[in-house]
Amino acid sequence: MKTIGTKLAAAALTLCAFAVPTFAGKGGSNAKIVAAVQSGSTDAIIAEVERAEGLVCDDCIQTVTNLTEDNRYPVREVAAWWFAKRPGLAKVMADQMKNELVSGDSTHVRNAADFVGAVVDYTSLPALRQAMTRSGLTSDAKLAIVHAVGYMAHVDGNSILVQAMSDADATVRVAAIGAWRDVLGQVSVQPVEAKLVDGDAKVRAAAATVIGAYGDRNALSTLEQLVTTDTDPFVRRNAAWALGQIGSRDASAALTQASADKSGLVRLVAKASLATLK
Repeated sequence: MKTIGTKLAAAALTLCAFAVPTFAGKGGSNAKIVAAVQSGSTDAIIAEVERAEGLVCDDCIQTVTNLTEDNRYPVREVAAWWFAKRPGLAKVMADQMKNELVSGDSTHVRNAADFVGAVVDYTSLPALRQAMTRSGLTSDAKLAIVHAVGYMAHVDGNSILVQAMSDADATVRVAAIGAWRDVLGQVSVQPVEAKLVDGDAKVRAAAATVIGAYGDRNALSTLEQLVTTDTDPFVRRNAAWALGQIGSRDASAALTQASADKSGLVRLVAKASLATLK
């Protein structure tokens, strides 16, 4: 990744001069960012990178490029934010990150996904899609891919999220369901419906929330079953909420039964949802 900084440096002053006003970056410097890095303090690094928001500083490029590989997500995030303030440099970086997504190891895929997501580079979606199909990636890498797609919130990322919903790691499946909800212009929740019967309770609970948010009547019978028979109280609670959002009187019997649930939280939500049907 250090070679990226070298490539960027050649064009840095020209690009930055057009990207920011001459008074920006007051008080910031590469030396201060380096000192913050050496201190090991996440807060100090973030503060100094933010201080250099509009700083015309080609020396900063390599320093901030290195931060895109930091093990701490907040540090990688602020580094990407710094580049996002410099569209020309961000594009060059994103093009390099696409290569990392396709051929890098799990750590590089994670870092690359975090970057293209933070700078909202839609042209990276094909590379993210290819990365999601790669075998051997860690859950952290796959979560970063899902989060990048969710951050972009573009329907062209749907196929990536569908793939992620079938991942062996329940954490990845939950993240994909949440990202599906946030995609702009989303018109169908059919892939999420199947997750209502997932073997993991957190996945079922997340799916019920998204189904409810979209008022999906196709999942009515499954939600009725969940609210009355699921072993997890959070799943039953979310199913009760979803039934209320759908607002079908057909759910009255299931919600009435759930109103006597052993969990007080389920009872409360079921009663509130039942009231919306009347």
